[in-house]
Amino acid sequence: MSESDYQPVSCDYHDQLEAAAMHKQTVELEFDEEGTPRTETGTIADVFTREGAEYVTVQRQGDSLEIRLDRILSMKDIG
Repeated sequence: MSESDYQPVSCDYHDQLEAAAMHKQTVELEFDEEGTPRTETGTIADVFTREGAEYVTVQRQGDSLEIRLDRILSMKDIG
């Protein structure tokens, strides 16, 4: 997938992601990584735009991960 095929997410969902980042909530994100479902747990550190697509940065133990918003399948608040 390239940034040119990015499908914007709803404003409500974008707001939920920004709220999770602001409150430093630990979340479980299920997302599609090149056709394979993947689940990661961490804290959303940032919601940002790059080259026409929106992303979140998820802080995990010892590292971080960037996930394109239209690849996120679900977000669960776990604390």
